[in-house]
Amino acid sequence: MPRFSIIVPSHGVAGRLGQALDSVLAQSFGDFELIPVCEAPGSPADGVAARHATEDSRVTPVHAPPRDGLAGARNAGLRAATGTYLLFLDGDDVLVPGALAALDGRLTETGPVDVLHFEHERTPWWEGEPTNPAAPLLARTPDGAFAPADAPHLTGVSLPAWSAAWRRAFVTERELTFPDGHFTDIGWGGTALAAAGRTAVLRSVVVRHLVRRQGSRLNLPGSTTPNSWTRSSWCSYGPPNWGCLPSGRGRCSSSSSPPY
Repeated sequence: MPRFSIIVPSHGVAGRLGQALDSVLAQSFGDFELIPVCEAPGSPADGVAARHATEDSRVTPVHAPPRDGLAGARNAGLRAATGTYLLFLDGDDVLVPGALAALDGRLTETGPVDVLHFEHERTPWWEGEPTNPAAPLLARTPDGAFAPADAPHLTGVSLPAWSAAWRRAFVTERELTFPDGHFTDIGWGGTALAAAGRTAVLRSVVVRHLVRRQGSRLNLPGSTTPNSWTRSSWCSYGPPNWGCLPSGRGRCSSSSSPPY
């Protein structure tokens, strides 16, 4: 069983997929499987993934139709994964050098945890300085392993799926999957953290995340249209402490606006 399964959805980013895969294969820590999720056999991304699979047996491409969206692609990767911990990497993002070694070292220090949060660098596509928005959040957590209730500010809103390592046995036991819709990271993160027993943080950058000029990846994890926030869609995924029932079927209170 590999230490890490790294799931890389590729829909719409075939031109940059090779860079994402190369950033994983260049890691000094080599105990992993790399799972690119491509639209269909013969698609541009599939060609990139197939070439990498020919060169390295750790690359095992799978397929998910475009209509399934980001959630479907990640879920397809989940079904194929065999590693102890799961990592998600967008197809136009990269792992920084030494990332997997740092994750492995931190997990060795903390012992088994359900979720290991880490810092990430957000790099503008066109201009502007990179930022590390997770750093102040993670700085406010205990040094060792802790219960999610001890750091309630860590939620799926502020920390997207690709900013943590997830213990696969925990994900499987809890039958966690990504929900459909624009806010799939919020649905995943809120549900997973509510179910987690032990979490920890790594206070160093693991992922370099590319921020597109018009995309909402900077501010709304899992969303593609920042102006698409609606009260009904927020209720679908918003945690109960923002005025929604846990089932997502309740009405929002007047104070439960999205926090952006």
